[in-house]
Amino acid sequence: LVDGILPRRIAGEPVLLYRQKNGTPAAMFDRCPHRFAPLSRGCIVGDYIRCGYHGLTFDAKGGCIANPLGEGYIPETASVRAFPTEEKFGLVWIWRGDHEKAEPKNIPDLSAFVPGPTAEFKTAYIHVRADYRLAIDNLMDLSHSVFLHAETLAPVTPGLRDAVVRVSRNGERIKATIEMKNIDIGDGERRDQQLDTEWFAPGVVALTFAQVPHGELLGNEAIHALHIITPETERSSHYLFGSTVDGREGMTRDPFVDEDEPMLAACQERMGEEDFWSLRPVILPNDAAAIQVRRQLEKMIRNEQASQSLVASARLLNVINQRSIE
Repeated sequence: LVDGILPRRIAGEPVLLYRQKNGTPAAMFDRCPHRFAPLSRGCIVGDYIRCGYHGLTFDAKGGCIANPLGEGYIPETASVRAFPTEEKFGLVWIWRGDHEKAEPKNIPDLSAFVPGPTAEFKTAYIHVRADYRLAIDNLMDLSHSVFLHAETLAPVTPGLRDAVVRVSRNGERIKATIEMKNIDIGDGERRDQQLDTEWFAPGVVALTFAQVPHGELLGNEAIHALHIITPETERSSHYLFGSTVDGREGMTRDPFVDEDEPMLAACQERMGEEDFWSLRPVILPNDAAAIQVRRQLEKMIRNEQASQSLVASARLLNVINQRSIE
């Protein structure tokens, strides 16, 4: 998020993001309440967003602060839903729920995966034509690299085919660890390798890859990559990617663009409108981490829906009580 207005569709809703004059990010629903024009087709005026259709101007909290037409009358209903934002670890986080429930402390701690000021870090944005959960599955089960990335990534980790995946949990975080011992990567030297993929709810996956000469202890030198997947629609996602540069140009982003994304899109096309579980997928041992992530996501979604239902019931009961008093 640098200059200008950034429009995004998130979980089916149009959202715009921009920076105020002091650099603070702001986000709001991307639709003017007047004639429903996308506010992202307007412009930034100071700290405000001005609609490009009739000029209504809104502050970062979503309130209309100016009507340039006629006598400047501003109806009470002239407002846009704004979303709390927090900038942390080089990312802008948006809370789309009730404002009072926004808790910045719930943002996952990614400090261990964000490079220092002197480290090189490659970043990219990729539009994925598939449900965000398919993209997370793809990261939590890297056994596909043996076949899908046979000419790109697989030669770097030849022990992946026979490796055993160990799955561990730390609260809501789920990690898949793959250890590959005494591997010949083709340069005449035997290596020990370790590949970790750790999921942070709801859509962050941190990947760490380390290797040392066989028999030595793994140190702090490793390749780190962050994958942030945000649902766009039920069949598409936003994919933000960042990785420490390891000297092998195109070894990280290009395989995903050229190999993973087309395969995920093809899987989504074959699934059509069917739910993942309704298709009765065959579950293999290497699916353990991905399945645990799906189950955890489903649990969190159920709990949130139950909470929203309780709030709605309480509000309805309050209305009924008020009317009975009247």
